[in-house]
Amino acid sequence: MKNIRELRDSTKLTQKEFAKRYSIPLSTLRKWKQGETRPPRYLVKLIEESLPVSKERLKKIVSKTNKTYYVDIENKRVCDSLGNWISFKEDFNGVIESNSAIYIERLFNGFYELVENFNDDLYYDKKEKILWG
Repeated sequence: MKNIRELRDSTKLTQKEFAKRYSIPLSTLRKWKQGETRPPRYLVKLIEESLPVSKERLKKIVSKTNKTYYVDIENKRVCDSLGNWISFKEDFNGVIESNSAIYIERLFNGFYELVENFNDDLYYDKKEKILWG
């Protein structure tokens, strides 16, 4: 995980611009830079994940059904062609590339099935007014 300074440097934003973009008081950002205090780890991770990923860090994977995915191995997340990111825990290095395309496609198929179910639930809840549990 990078530190706040590295993240800010990668955005090429000034301290003031960076603080404004992420709703961080400028005085707090300066305290982090000077080492007076440290930002919470979760916050650093959230900012890191919100930054655009350089193409050099992404591994392009195309499935047998011709769907394209991008893996950010460093941050353990994968993206589909629609820009949906899904994080994973297991280390991706060493996985057989042809298998990885199968795993990723199955992951996104499951994701879209869940999204469809969720949308159906919302639709029918509004229409039928059923109270669950």
